Amino acid sequence: MTSNLRLLAAALIVATAGLAASAPASPAKAGWEWLGNKDYIRCLQLFAYGDFLMPANASPAQRAAKHEAGRRYCNRQYYGHD
Repeated sequence: MTSNLRLLAAALIVATAGLAASAPASPAKAGWEWLGNKDYIRCLQLFAYGDFLMPANASPAQRAAKHEAGRRYCNRQYYGHD
């Protein structure tokens, strides 16, 4: 029984060390550098929360399509792609 616990503990330590070693050291390496682009974030927030372009009787699907179109607009404006 104790050998099983030792084996489990050793496997847990190895797995934890491997996971910690594989984690990126900085947010930029993780692909989060776009969070530093404040104008891009404002653009995304405008289309996510600003419903001024939304018809009053828009269905949830229509609202989702407008939000997606806004996200794509922001991507084109600030990064040159969808």
